[in-house]
Amino acid sequence: MLLDAYRPGTDGPWDRRTASHLLRRAGFAPAPADVDDALKEGLARTVDILVSNAQDAPRHGELDVLGERIAAGGGGIEKLAGWWMQRLLHTHRPLHARMTLFWHNHFATGNQKVGSPAMMLRQLRTLEAHALGRFDELLLAVSRDPAMIVWLDGDSNRKGKPNENYARELFELFSLGPGNYSEADIKEAARAFSGWHQRAGEFCFNPVLHDDGSKTIFGKTGDFDGTDVVRMSVAHPACATFMARKLLREFVCEQLDAALVDELADCLRAEGFHVAPVLRRLLSSRAFFDARHFRARIKSPVEFCVGLARSLEMRAPGQALHRAASQMGQRLFEPPTVKGWEGHRRWINSSTMLVRINTATVASAGRGEFGLDADAWVARAALENGAAATRFAIDAMLDGAVDDELHAALREAEAQPPAAALRTAVAVIAASPDYQLA
Repeated sequence: MLLDAYRPGTDGPWDRRTASHLLRRAGFAPAPADVDDALKEGLARTVDILVSNAQDAPRHGELDVLGERIAAGGGGIEKLAGWWMQRLLHTHRPLHARMTLFWHNHFATGNQKVGSPAMMLRQLRTLEAHALGRFDELLLAVSRDPAMIVWLDGDSNRKGKPNENYARELFELFSLGPGNYSEADIKEAARAFSGWHQRAGEFCFNPVLHDDGSKTIFGKTGDFDGTDVVRMSVAHPACATFMARKLLREFVCEQLDAALVDELADCLRAEGFHVAPVLRRLLSSRAFFDARHFRARIKSPVEFCVGLARSLEMRAPGQALHRAASQMGQRLFEPPTVKGWEGHRRWINSSTMLVRINTATVASAGRGEFGLDADAWVARAALENGAAATRFAIDAMLDGAVDDELHAALREAEAQPPAAALRTAVAVIAASPDYQLA
C-alpha cells in the first residue's frame, strides 16, 4: 500500500535530505536548526509535532492584536497581507500555517470585490480555526462566512429569485469537481441557501427570504437548507476523491497516481474527513518519501519568499515579503479568480523568474529591508573561509546536494572571504532552477 508508513533504515534513510523534504513540504523551507531538531526527534515524532495543534509563538499573540488594528483601522488590504506574511515567517506551527494558505486558495475569495479587510481577516480566522480539523465543519463555516457571501453574491439569493453562484462553486470548486452534479442540483441547492445573508460583516439568516419548500438534490428530496447541502456534498462519493487529489497536489506531486488517490480518498472517509490524521498518515507514508517526489513541485511565490527568509533567518518585514510575492504573481487576499491560483508551472515565466532572481540578489546582499546577515552566520556557524561558507549555503538551501553545473557557478564564491562568499552563494543558489522546486 502506498500510504503504508515509511520505515527509516528499511525503506530508506532518515537523513538531512529526507528531513528537509518533510519540513519543506509540510511548511516552508526550514532553518538548519529545524532540520537538526527533526533528525534528533525522528520521523514519527517530527510528524506528530507538525500535526499537533500546539500553541504558536508568543509573537503571534502580539501580531494577532496588530492584525485586528489594521483591519479595523483602515490600514488597507496591502498592510493586512504584509501582516499575514509576517505571521507565516514567524510561526511555530508551519503545517497549520501551510494548510491555512491552502484553504485560502481552495476557497479563493478576493478583497477586490469584498471591499473589507475586516471581513477578509474574519475569513482568515475561520480558515485558521479549522485548518487541520474536519472538512465538513470548515465547509459549513465558509458557507456562512460574510466575505464569501459577498464574494459569491449570497445577499441577492432569495426565495423566488435564487442566485446560483455559491451553489455552483460549492459543487465545482469546493467539494465535488466538474461532472459530479447536474444543473438541476445547482438550482435546487441555490434555493436551499436562500436567505443566508450577511449584515454589517456578520452572518444573518433571513427566514422571510429563505425558500423552505421541498427540493431534490443528488436524487434525494426534502425541505433542505444550506446546512443539509453541505452535509450532502461531503457525503457524496466524489468528495473524498476530489479532496484527495487537491491534498496530493499540494503535498506530494502534480502528476497523480490513481491508486494513491483512491487510497487517500479511503483514508479521508475512514477519518471522517478530519484533516489532521489524514495528513499524519500522508506525511509519514512511503509515497511521500518516494524519491520521484523530491523537489517535484514548483514553489509558490509565498513559499519562495517566506522559505528563503526562514531558512537563513533573514531580516524580512512583512510588507517587503508581500511586495516580492505579489510581483511574482501571488497577492494574498487577491486571488485572480474564484478558482484561485492554479500554481505549479504557471508560477514560472520569464517575468516572474526575473523577479525571483532579483529578489534573491537583493536579499543576499543584506543591504535592504529584506536581507541576509552574512556576518552573523559566519560567526554563528564558524565559517572559516569561502569554501565553508559556500558549503553551508548548499546544505541550508539544497539539503547538501548540488549538481556539477551549479557547483561550477559557485566556484567564484569559494574563493571569496566567508561573508562575501555566503552572500554570493545564497544569490546563486536562490536563482537556480533546483531552488525553485519544493
